[in-house]
Amino acid sequence: MRTFFLTLLLLVITGCSTIKIDTDYDTGADFTPPKKFAIIHKYLEGENTLVSDRIMDALRAELKHKGYIESDPKEADYYFLFHTDVTSKTRIDTDYQYVNMYPYSYGYGYRTVAIPQTREYTYSEAKLIVDAVIPGKNKIVWRGTAVDYLKDYDTPEEKRQYINKVVHALMAKFPQ
Repeated sequence: MRTFFLTLLLLVITGCSTIKIDTDYDTGADFTPPKKFAIIHKYLEGENTLVSDRIMDALRAELKHKGYIESDPKEADYYFLFHTDVTSKTRIDTDYQYVNMYPYSYGYGYRTVAIPQTREYTYSEAKLIVDAVIPGKNKIVWRGTAVDYLKDYDTPEEKRQYINKVVHALMAKFPQ
């Protein structure tokens, strides 16, 4: 019985994550550490530099944790680039409510009628794309994409923790 509750708790904790991760990579690339990396990011006009800086810090921490060494871009074995995007999405759901028609039904037993209920939801979807590129060749050897509903957080620390969580989930798929 105790095992059942622990399994149920684990499913509830892991099932709440809405982050969708997708990766693709060149199977011939050598990702074994220690490799030198540099994070290359060009700030765009109107970009939220607070978010970009948090993403760079999280990427840096994850790569160092995997055994990679940060270096000058001229000496790096890999450049890591990232892009963000926010898109407004609409989801339409239809479900059916069953209504009992008794006592207006004829014959034996109860009669039910299915009435469709359609709901429309508008939400913002955030996407983070991270590319590992070989300098000089401009060849992407790894790409990771994280997609999630855009969430609002009250404090800078909550925002940092969420970005760390997303980058950690994304970089967990980075080959070692």
